[in-house]
Amino acid sequence: MNCSFEELAVALADKLWKGKRVEKLEHKVIERISLLLKKDQWDIFTDLDSCFEKVAAGGIERLNKSVEMS
Repeated sequence: MNCSFEELAVALADKLWKGKRVEKLEHKVIERISLLLKKDQWDIFTDLDSCFEKVAAGGIERLNKSVEMS
């Protein structure tokens, strides 16, 4: 499936927001970013991996709050 960068970024944000890490999706986003910035994928990975982890870490709490509010 051929997706735009924006579609990949939205899909990744949705997964992370829910507390899920999807390695294949993360690597696809990192690959696209590295092409856009003309930087090594590993450099992009090291910058973003901790950000992905921080967002995903709060996923369960966010989902529980949204269930409580509905």
